Amino acid sequence: MSQPFVTAQLPSRTVKTDGKEYLWFSGTDYLGMGYNPLLLSLLSKGFQEWGTHFGSSRNNSLQLEVYHEAEQTLARFTGAEDALLVSSGMLAGFLTRSVLPQTISEIYPACLVRELEAPNLHPALSRVPVKGVDWDEWANSAASQLRQGQGTEFRLVYCDSIGSPQPVLFNFELLKSLPNTLLVADDSHGIGVLGEGGRGSFLKLRETGEILVIASLNKAMGIPGGVLLGPHQLLRNIRQSAQFSGASPFPPVYALALTEMIIKGEYERAHATMQSRNNLFLERLTVRKHFTFIPGYPVYTTTDDGLFAYLLSRNILASRFAYPSPSDPALTRLVITAAHTPEDVEILAESCNSYFQGES
Repeated sequence: MSQPFVTAQLPSRTVKTDGKEYLWFSGTDYLGMGYNPLLLSLLSKGFQEWGTHFGSSRNNSLQLEVYHEAEQTLARFTGAEDALLVSSGMLAGFLTRSVLPQTISEIYPACLVRELEAPNLHPALSRVPVKGVDWDEWANSAASQLRQGQGTEFRLVYCDSIGSPQPVLFNFELLKSLPNTLLVADDSHGIGVLGEGGRGSFLKLRETGEILVIASLNKAMGIPGGVLLGPHQLLRNIRQSAQFSGASPFPPVYALALTEMIIKGEYERAHATMQSRNNLFLERLTVRKHFTFIPGYPVYTTTDDGLFAYLLSRNILASRFAYPSPSDPALTRLVITAAHTPEDVEILAESCNSYFQGES
């Protein structure tokens, strides 16, 4: 696609662009929060009560309880000991890479901190990108090295919880029970989508040992912010850092909405709807071999050059662009969300079947 499509409205199940209306099957609004009635109602009421923003450091002498309540609620929802809210998933990654090594040095002063990156790590955590390496091979090699390493080292292992934009499951058993190691995982494409009721990957990843999880809340959960999930001591040190203190928080109304959405079970209901639509799509899709996908995960990708244009001719807009850098291969990416109707999903499945069966 040489030129992007431009729209004057936020997409939901459909989007209007170039004078036409298309079914929209892309993006990362997995739970359909863009126009969720409860979230819209909470925000509309909340802006009147809380204003538009909090122009202060969260470490200032005046602090808003609403952020602490949202952190406690989100920690309980995900199964983490503690949570720290920040203004974006990228900031969560920046804080982690810039503050965590020093924090570990303070907790374990006799240890030398060693950092390792998994292949194809998201830019939020990546500093020295590792490409073209099989994840399992990397994990086996890293685990072998770390088990034989010196006891004076403390290791920080950075990885994604699930592959993106191409969906890939990782075998975290390979990184289980490593000595003096903290697994740091980006769950931006997992929180709200993976786990029971969309609780994310925290509980599953914790089976490997000590973990710290970061995530964007602006994808599935519809909150323009990010979060760090993990041990209270680590997050307390990060909370006291100059980097956290100098960063503005996202508007308090979103913290209020996040708390209410969790307490009222709205994310769990949306997650169930998303899973139902995704199951229907997979049931109707007869050309599965042409897609990369994970059962139970609502993302489907293909390197086929013609599918994007064919779907467009049927008034279906997907995405096709190089990511994360212009040198990466372009993928056509389809996303099933809670906003889609069963009819939408059946139209997409029939169109994919028609294209790959040569009826185009």
